[in-house]
Amino acid sequence: MNRILNRYITLVDFLELMLGPNYEIVLHDLTKNNGKIIKIANGHITGRKIGDPLTPYSLSIVKEETYKDKEFEVNYQAKAQSGRLLRSCTLFIKNENSDLIGLLCINFDDIKFLDLTEQLIQLIHPDEAIVERKNIQLERNEVTEVISESVNDVINNVINDVFYKDTKKNLLTETSMTRKLLVSNMSTTTRQNIIAALEQRGLFLIKGSVQEAAKELNCSMPSIYRYLNIIKFSK
Repeated sequence: MNRILNRYITLVDFLELMLGPNYEIVLHDLTKNNGKIIKIANGHITGRKIGDPLTPYSLSIVKEETYKDKEFEVNYQAKAQSGRLLRSCTLFIKNENSDLIGLLCINFDDIKFLDLTEQLIQLIHPDEAIVERKNIQLERNEVTEVISESVNDVINNVINDVFYKDTKKNLLTETSMTRKLLVSNMSTTTRQNIIAALEQRGLFLIKGSVQEAAKELNCSMPSIYRYLNIIKFSK
């Protein structure tokens, strides 16, 4: 293991004991294994485990190289697959040459504390409780990232988002058979938009993602590469 990342293994254990069970601490290794999780504490919060992939948001950080202008990203909203809303932050781990070699991510499940805050406001300032509840809800509606458990989940999230944007049909509400039919009959434009969205988020940096995308889009791997070439030359 990279010697710099090795020091963060102990830090994950330390933060788990210091922060407690409401904080998920995740360490990603970007020097190999496509950025998979190499250490995690309190994985029950998102259901993830060692070996799981980067989230779409983390992939976009790698793809767009936003880490070059900053050292960390703090206080953005994330959502676990269970629907649980989280307050998140990410530290960009770099080597001596400022190359990104890892990510240390912390996801805080603060719902209990938000409920407690609302109860206190109702007791102390009942007239302000309704306004405060609306403000909290508006803030928590601004989700930056969806935390998924697998490459397949990431692909399906993107397919659902783009398909709904292009057709106003929600694949999540359809039966398995209807979903397969809709995907098989989607337009070339929608299929290309989906692949462009996957490429933009850096999903194709993950080993095996082209095969998974082809499977979910009901097309061949050469078709995926052909679309990627079209997208590349159209930029």
